[in-house]
Amino acid sequence: MARLPEDDVQLAADRRQAARLAAERARIASDAFRRHGADWDEMRALELPAEAIEAALLEALPSRAGRILDIGTGTGRLLEVLAPRAESLLGVDASRDMLALARARLAERGLGAHCAVRQADMYRLPLPDAGFDVVTLQMVLHYAEDPAAALAEAARVLRPDGLLLILDLAPHDRGELLDRHAHRWPGFDDAGIAGWLGPAGCAPLAPTLIPGPLAVRLWPARRLAVPVAAVPALTF
Repeated sequence: MARLPEDDVQLAADRRQAARLAAERARIASDAFRRHGADWDEMRALELPAEAIEAALLEALPSRAGRILDIGTGTGRLLEVLAPRAESLLGVDASRDMLALARARLAERGLGAHCAVRQADMYRLPLPDAGFDVVTLQMVLHYAEDPAAALAEAARVLRPDGLLLILDLAPHDRGELLDRHAHRWPGFDDAGIAGWLGPAGCAPLAPTLIPGPLAVRLWPARRLAVPVAAVPALTF
């Protein structure tokens, strides 16, 4: 990539097209949010078993979880669910509108003392290394342009032996979700998730299947104490 000329006409055209596609996807997601407003809940929209999903997440957590980071927190529902288990919680999201709803939810439930939210890019979290005991990504990864990079960044802010919890759709053939809900991926399988976790420095644990109209899986993983060695670059 470094050898490609920056002023190449085709590359410049590709970059413009990529920017247009990214802007269009962002518009679609924003329009979906505006249509549903405060009532938006993806699990409800997809008829997923919300209670079973939340129970599986709680089952995977220790009784006291320390500091928890929820990436892609949306309206803050997961912060509310996990609050009794944590010393402190931080939810991050790219959407200011979603964060406004999350702040209102936390204030209404009296959770402002140890729960906070802030705007952040999941690929460049403005957070220090190894700062959290648990990191969660619930129904987030299927929106990611680069899931491997998102998981690597999640692992970076996780302390050694910390717990990473990824909850997302299993592989499905509901192609309309890619358009209607701006999904980027039609679910994930165990091998794909494990293939991203290894280079991120995490050891996969046994996944949990949560059946429903669309199958959901919970992939837990532990942050390794010793970083994974980088794969050497190919030379020619």
